[in-house]
Amino acid sequence: MKKSEKTSYLTTVSYRLFGRMTYRLSRFTTFKQIYQKSGLSRLYESYIALMLFASLVTFVSSFAMGALLHHFLFNLRLFQYIIAVFTFSCVISLTVPIIFTVYPFYRRSQRRKEIDANLVYTTGYMGVLSAGGISIERMFERVTQVERHPPIKDLAIMLIANIKMFGLDVTSSLADIILRSPSETFSKLLVGITNTVKTSGDLKSLLTFETKRLLHAKREQLKKTLGTLISLGEIYIAAMVMGPIVFIVMITILSIMGNVAFGLSPVDQLNLLVFFGLPMISTIFIIILNGVLPEEE
Repeated sequence: MKKSEKTSYLTTVSYRLFGRMTYRLSRFTTFKQIYQKSGLSRLYESYIALMLFASLVTFVSSFAMGALLHHFLFNLRLFQYIIAVFTFSCVISLTVPIIFTVYPFYRRSQRRKEIDANLVYTTGYMGVLSAGGISIERMFERVTQVERHPPIKDLAIMLIANIKMFGLDVTSSLADIILRSPSETFSKLLVGITNTVKTSGDLKSLLTFETKRLLHAKREQLKKTLGTLISLGEIYIAAMVMGPIVFIVMITILSIMGNVAFGLSPVDQLNLLVFFGLPMISTIFIIILNGVLPEEE
């Protein structure tokens, strides 16, 4: 069985078991809006049903595993045994809905960063196309053909699908994409395009203005990023170059004086610093840099 077939089968089973419950949970419109902006292709109701099914399977399997572990490792009375196993399985199974809830937030954040970092190029390309007088539908078709970044390309494909497959007009399709866009900047651009279509129809002036504005904002963002990188470079030199030297000198002096910190010998302290402290600091800096640098190709 292929991976797509397995996923479809799990979705079908989970929806049959928890289909009615998903309609009650779908009342939480805030999370539904976040899910729509995350770019996940699965239907929202199917996603909720799959989350409930995965939670149930995790609860049953963790209950069985916890029963075996507590039976062989601990000597508990019957009541204590049941409470311990039930608590263990509840804690383990609660991680499943937490992961299913957090993942759309993460996806939305990543898509927003990628759109904001590369929207200026797409807007400039659309401005060039608008100078030729082509329609919005044709403009977004060209975007789907040349766009390299999946978040922008997916939204453009969705707009074309709304027009050609579902029979929506341009303004209704744009309104739907505005609700599904994780980027506030892109949503404002689409709102401007919608208003321009309803009024003057001069997309060339609008897209030229938006391109200049985005270029200015990107220039300011790059200046801030450069300043942040300079500060991080100074902190990195202090933490990874000067810091270890100072600690090594201090540990050497204290070892000569015969002091032992936390029951560790100077050799053990140096090993902790070299094999644990420095890699941990480097990992923290990598995570910080990944968050500071823009998602741009």
